Amino acid sequence: MKYIIALFLLTLVFACNEGSNNQKADMYNASELASLMRDMVTFSDSARVSLLSGKSIESIPENLWGLKTAKGTRDEHEEDLFQSLTDPYLNALKGIERGDSQMYYYNKSIEACVGCHNNYCGGPLVVINKLPIRGTNDQ
Repeated sequence: MKYIIALFLLTLVFACNEGSNNQKADMYNASELASLMRDMVTFSDSARVSLLSGKSIESIPENLWGLKTAKGTRDEHEEDLFQSLTDPYLNALKGIERGDSQMYYYNKSIEACVGCHNNYCGGPLVVINKLPIRGTNDQ
């Protein structure tokens, strides 16, 4: 019985070491669009903090304006539906940039993200649904 346990433990050690040799084999390379969307979340999160503390959003990161042309994993950026879903987001950014009711346009930008992710890749909705600023008169 001792030999069986020893053999099992030895097999387990070798199996675990074998998997560690593939350090980067399974690494995910984000598409240009996925990377841009991560930047969108970062911007939205910091914009939310600014607005909640009574500050205005000073600027829109330049790369966010490239939403329509950022290459997607499965070329979804070329689909008419995707292209039409980018317009509300970009229009919301324009409202924020103009300094118009930034809280309103911020929430519109998040609504646009939700609308798109209801059609494409629903996984990020867990994060996106935490971004709206609720309970304000400026919605």
